[in-house]
Amino acid sequence: MALFAAFGIGIIFVFILMVIIGGVFMWIASKMARVEKSGFARAMAAAIAAAFVEIFVSFLFNLVPVFGNFFGFIVGLLVSILVIKAIFGTSFGKALLVWIFNIVAAGVAIVIATIIMASSLLMSHGI
Repeated sequence: MALFAAFGIGIIFVFILMVIIGGVFMWIASKMARVEKSGFARAMAAAIAAAFVEIFVSFLFNLVPVFGNFFGFIVGLLVSILVIKAIFGTSFGKALLVWIFNIVAAGVAIVIATIIMASSLLMSHGI
């Protein structure tokens, strides 16, 4: 039972870490892409909105049999790019660049969370 609780806490931790790191990376990307309305608060709002949109759209399309996962993934990505575009008030190309940095940040967050979760599980078992 403790293992399931650890995974639940780990998922929440990954989500929070993804939003924080994603916000920082989006802020850096918006500065690099010379987005007019770039700012840390906008980047954090974009990271939160993009994460929720991707999860929600993927969940909705997951209900469709066979091709639901694939289409949910594609539509979730496109909608999250449009959300980033709307929050920063920029072009689609600049929003795509900011989104790419968000994906890199998500990968970094997952690696960090995996390392922390694995080490805590190993330490709890005395290994």
